[in-house]
Amino acid sequence: MPDPTMLKRFTVSLDAQDYEALCALAQAQRPPLSLQYAVRLAIRRLLDEYEGRAITLAVAAPAKRRKR
Repeated sequence: MPDPTMLKRFTVSLDAQDYEALCALAQAQRPPLSLQYAVRLAIRRLLDEYEGRAITLAVAAPAKRRKR
């Protein structure tokens, strides 16, 4: 775990579907994860996966979401 004095804060807004999916994913773990930890883990995995490479982002309007 990083030194708490070295952590940086930021705010992110999620749409309701993503928020509910994140809550469900975090709660499904044993033991359940906090939302903060689940987000930090996801960011760490993204950074590890794309280290030194560009991420290809869709420029067009996003496709309609599937119902979960």
